[in-house]
Amino acid sequence: MPAHAQSGSNLSLGAGSDGSSKASGTSYGNVLDGNMGTWWSPGGSTGRVSVKWGSATTVATVVIREPAGYEGRIGSWNLVNHNTGEVLATGSGAKTINFAPVSLTKINFEITGSSATPAVAEFETYAAGAPPSGSISLSAAASGTSANLSWTVDGIAVAGQEVFRDTDPDPAGRVRIANGVAGTSYTDSGLTSGTYYYWIKATDGGGSIYNSNAASVAIQSSGGGGALQACRTLVNDPNVNWRESAELTTDQQIVSCLADSLGGPVGFGYKATGGYDPDGGSQLVVITKNDHASPEQQILDAIGSPDYKWIVFDKQDFAAPTDIAMYRLGCSNSAVLAALDNATVAECMDHRLWCANHGVSSGACEDTFFNDRLNNSSLGAIKIPMIDSNTTIDGRGSNATFLFSGFALGGDSSGTPTHTTRNVIITNNRFVGVGHVEDHNLDPDMTRSTGASHDIWIHQNTFENTGDSAYDIKVGAHSITVSFNKLLNVKRASLHGSSDSRTINEQITTTVHNNLYVTTDEHYGESAYNGLRRVPLLRRGQSHMFNNVFYGYRKDLLSIRVGGRIAFEDNMFLNNIDNSKGDDMAYWLANMIRDYSGGSLRVTGSYVWGANAACQAQGTAGDLAIAFGATPDMFASYDALSKDLITANRLPAGLDLARYAFATAGKGGMAPYVSPETAGLTAIIAAAPASCQ
Repeated sequence: MPAHAQSGSNLSLGAGSDGSSKASGTSYGNVLDGNMGTWWSPGGSTGRVSVKWGSATTVATVVIREPAGYEGRIGSWNLVNHNTGEVLATGSGAKTINFAPVSLTKINFEITGSSATPAVAEFETYAAGAPPSGSISLSAAASGTSANLSWTVDGIAVAGQEVFRDTDPDPAGRVRIANGVAGTSYTDSGLTSGTYYYWIKATDGGGSIYNSNAASVAIQSSGGGGALQACRTLVNDPNVNWRESAELTTDQQIVSCLADSLGGPVGFGYKATGGYDPDGGSQLVVITKNDHASPEQQILDAIGSPDYKWIVFDKQDFAAPTDIAMYRLGCSNSAVLAALDNATVAECMDHRLWCANHGVSSGACEDTFFNDRLNNSSLGAIKIPMIDSNTTIDGRGSNATFLFSGFALGGDSSGTPTHTTRNVIITNNRFVGVGHVEDHNLDPDMTRSTGASHDIWIHQNTFENTGDSAYDIKVGAHSITVSFNKLLNVKRASLHGSSDSRTINEQITTTVHNNLYVTTDEHYGESAYNGLRRVPLLRRGQSHMFNNVFYGYRKDLLSIRVGGRIAFEDNMFLNNIDNSKGDDMAYWLANMIRDYSGGSLRVTGSYVWGANAACQAQGTAGDLAIAFGATPDMFASYDALSKDLITANRLPAGLDLARYAFATAGKGGMAPYVSPETAGLTAIIAAAPASCQ
């Protein structure tokens, strides 16, 4: 239903609220906070939410608003005077409700039926008069591989219009495909066979929101589909290599396809486009296995300049599992060979060969080679290389693995920037470490953003057993989004700010959302993990963390020091009830989040569950809510598109969030809501694997 502009004062603002039940992560108070981005949901398909006042108040109009993504779920309802039990109105759907003025101290909105889990974003009350209303009526028709949309607008002074699409009629998980649309028509072209659902969302000059009805079209494609279908084939078909598309033949066309299908970041890192240059200067770099240069050298050559470069891996050359180890670039260095007991270049390039030739068992090989012989700060030739600006490293379509270490984004010296990198995307790569040595002298981070670098997106990668950190942020790096990654047995996930004394870290800003962090059961009780899993250890900067899922994390998740600020919202923890330490709910509630004395913290909508070995929640959740110090509203500082996408797709902590994380996190995960190629919330949850292990 459309939202409405209001006349008069909303009496709910400043009132109280209660209800019959509430789903995890929601609050009765959300219906009267004036914020469409927060809401209440009942514990099931029906329920009551109420507004109440300390003295008698005259009410004649109620407006019920549903949050974005939940439109159309509220079915039948009763509006009741709580003081007398009188039914003031009955109906169905969220709407404006007018009735004879009545004086009361509490009014109930009782949902008696729904099409799916309902939600109320705002329960507004007014003294008299019907608020002005408006509506949008949408229709859609198929024409070949296009959907032609047209709509009429009634009673709305339109200031902005957006078009949304999904593959099911449930608006939750819908994807915005156009913004700033003028007029009352739009054509969505290049579609493949299937049924598509569309919505128009409009805003007026006062910021009120109006949503159209859903309109559907059925597309019957003969196998064409134009550029969109060619792009899908290029991205998803392992038999079509990166330069083998008949339709997409230029670097700009191919990179545009890769960028469009990937989507874009939300939150602080929203500006990152990586190697895609909208002005036409994009270069596609395909890493191959050939005689003229190693894959590592090709990567080094590509990342060393600020030209727009989108790096991919040849699908045929990297169809089989292949290690890429950037340390190999230093294997001709005499100091490196000497550290390896005067190894040959071939032995340095292949640690397994070195171990076989030096009598080191396969079980001890990686630890001896990397964490013993190469644990030397003087071996500068094998320290991680730096990525320059306007670069994407995209591992889609390949089976390559970065072994031991990764990349620095920017450079620093003693806490001072020496090189600032901007606009980088690292996506769909697998990074595998070789165990953890506390403060390894080569500092083999997988991704390290430093030197005041900014506009960075670390997205849908898998980090396993990393040698040091998965995604460090240091020396004032900022405007960074970390999303939909999977971290498996990573002891030190992330450091945000490397020294208490470095005031430059005050500018650190990160959005960390929809990541899956897993410590497998066999490592749960190891003492080495107790203080090393901080996600993050934060100094001075700020981080907004929401919709992340953790399994096997028993204590000290966060460490907030010297003025760090974390907003920790709608995250969930799952811990095996049958664990080696004998931990229980009381232990988790006391120890999960406690190291925050040096900064500010706000934890809301975040819960811990006991679970089984398949990461399935068991029993009742424990609420981790806490507030310490003054934590800013980071969501309020986001761009409009980020706000829209997050609001439409954010989930409360619970079963659906866990399944969504299992399905989308890590290299090869399903396309999440930040991509226009997403299958949608319902389909993703239905396709989720049974376990996170």
